Amino acid sequence: MPHYSMYLPQLQGGTIRTNIFIPKLCWPGWREQGRLQQSDETPMVWEMLLYLYVLYSPDWHYRSTMPTFLFLYGAAFAVAHSLVRFRIGFKVHYIVLCLLCVPRMYKYYIQTKDVAAKRLAKLYVATIFLGTLCWLFDRIFCKKLSHWYMNPQGHAWWHVLMGFNSYFANAFLMFCRAQQLGWKPQVVHLFGFPYVKIQKPKKRE
Repeated sequence: MPHYSMYLPQLQGGTIRTNIFIPKLCWPGWREQGRLQQSDETPMVWEMLLYLYVLYSPDWHYRSTMPTFLFLYGAAFAVAHSLVRFRIGFKVHYIVLCLLCVPRMYKYYIQTKDVAAKRLAKLYVATIFLGTLCWLFDRIFCKKLSHWYMNPQGHAWWHVLMGFNSYFANAFLMFCRAQQLGWKPQVVHLFGFPYVKIQKPKKRE
């Protein structure tokens, strides 16, 4: 909205008509921002539901119940989020989902003997910690940072770090799941970047 109020007086000759046109121009922008926010937040929830399935499914006795419930939960959240913009509610909801994953992630961490796999878990924790700091720094000092000659773009760094965070989480869970299935996973590196290589045992004919 400050951007509109800065440029519109030049287009309209600085008359009072600028105050009439601002809501009309801002309204599509607000709606578009809501869609973009939803397209960012809804997959984050789906990702955490997938983690919950991978982490808890080995001990779940009714195998069809858990994926069905998580699928319906994710679909219901997507529909609700398309109709209602969750602000603090989304953050609380996401934190709760993360906390539900922590106990089982820690259990897998202490059970894993592979040093490289444990490093993936440490990178996961480090990226989410640094990403949260960047987000909080940008959120709290946004007005001051906007006047700096060079904005550190804390929110942009949050997205970058959370992208790496998702990758490290997926890689660690892939390693743990492959170990459970007896597939002999191994953490290897390509240009210094870690990924999980899995060797499935050959089926006996």
